[in-house]
Amino acid sequence: MSSRNCSKSIPSYGEEVIKIDNPAVLGMGQRFKFLTRDLALYGGAAAISKGFALITFPLLARHFSVAEYGVLDYFLVLAGFLATMAIFGQDSAVARFFYEYEETSERRQVISQSLVFQLTFLALFMAILWLGAEWLVSLLIEAPERLTFFRIVVLQLPFYLLINFSQNILKWTFSRARFLTMSLGFSTVHVSLLVIAVLIFDAGIRDVLLLSLMVSIVFGCLGLYFVRKWLVRPNDFRRLREMLPFAIPYGTICAIGTFSPAMERTLTNNLLGTEQLGLYAAAAKIAMIIMLIAGAFQTAWGPFSLSLYKQADAAQTYNWVLKLFTLCMCAFALILTLLAEPLICALATARYSGAVCAVFPLVMGLAIQAISWITEIGIGISKRSYLNLYSHTTFIVSTLVGIGLLAPTFGILGVGLGVLLGQAAKTLIASWLAQRAYPLPWHYTTVIGLVTSTLLSGLASTWLGHLFGPLVYHIGLIVGLFIILLLGWSVLLDETERVQILSFIRKR
Repeated sequence: MSSRNCSKSIPSYGEEVIKIDNPAVLGMGQRFKFLTRDLALYGGAAAISKGFALITFPLLARHFSVAEYGVLDYFLVLAGFLATMAIFGQDSAVARFFYEYEETSERRQVISQSLVFQLTFLALFMAILWLGAEWLVSLLIEAPERLTFFRIVVLQLPFYLLINFSQNILKWTFSRARFLTMSLGFSTVHVSLLVIAVLIFDAGIRDVLLLSLMVSIVFGCLGLYFVRKWLVRPNDFRRLREMLPFAIPYGTICAIGTFSPAMERTLTNNLLGTEQLGLYAAAAKIAMIIMLIAGAFQTAWGPFSLSLYKQADAAQTYNWVLKLFTLCMCAFALILTLLAEPLICALATARYSGAVCAVFPLVMGLAIQAISWITEIGIGISKRSYLNLYSHTTFIVSTLVGIGLLAPTFGILGVGLGVLLGQAAKTLIASWLAQRAYPLPWHYTTVIGLVTSTLLSGLASTWLGHLFGPLVYHIGLIVGLFIILLLGWSVLLDETERVQILSFIRKR
């Protein structure tokens, strides 16, 4: 099939025609190829962008003390939480309603009305944060200059919003070159300047936050320039009224999702102290490696899945993706756990070696979360976004209870286990609600079996390692990995799927 047939022209009298790629018109094999290509482009760019944080991790972990690094990580996580609060689900709403309209003029109104709303809401939100800063910081962790750190974070919010807004528009309109410029350019410039600031100017925590603010200003403005053709004066706010019922639950959900890392760190600091907070931050950075793959997948999966959900054979494609992605996530979770100790020592020195025990539960929790992005797609398709509130509330309650019960006994391992418990509970509830909202013929049994086997392998290896030492721990992980690969190939995938995968690999 020619590339001409892979795009959808949107005709409209008297206006510019914009062509957007459309995987819905492709066959099964071509869809898989389309997803693979966008996974490499969009997902690869997002993964590389997030991967730059791993470059700064050893730089910052070695430059600051363990406690200071914990404080810096805390305020960086807080910035992400406040930015998500400011956006409050509008990015999800634009993504969902973009495909509801066929004409370019309607899509421009969706985008523009959303941006006006986001900027108006942000102005009010920032005013509240700025005026109430002194009281709000009293709720945060104890740290020198925490009021200054908080206000720098608040000043970043409008530029975070513009960066997120423009990257999403570029992604959903398949503007690949500009998306790459925004995602890779931001990270490259940020990391380069950070290296200079730390190695040459001996930057402190405030300097690192100010540097992030300056880079955000530049790329926020650049992103707005890149999407200028999609921005028009709103004729009315009818599209916004349609989007708000969908966006508000997602805003709450996203806020809960980004609140969780801040909550985990606050509880770790309160229950275990600032030193353990630094160790937990190191474990979370190692666990973040799996999110490079998961985040890359999510970046490509969103536009791909929603663009073909109306097709009769969409469920077959979804199951294909679910099985392959689950196998990859489970295998990589064990591989990353196996490499956790040398990675931590290499990246952050042996001072952080106490973080190793928390890596598996954090990694497996993120793997389960990533798998649920597929199985809960029915909620997005049905537009019943409020259903996600139930699963995310379950996540917060389960995580709080898990950390509160386990951390005093098991230390940061208990924090990790609490997070894992919360992710597992959220995934089960979300997948069940999605199936009720928009039934799909999922192949659940083998997927659940593989995830459970991975959980048992990792937890058993951790327990045996605690009893008999690191050698038994590593042997257990290696054996578990071989079992998972064998089960994935022989049980998770059927004969037809195995043949098609081998055929695809041979052609490549």
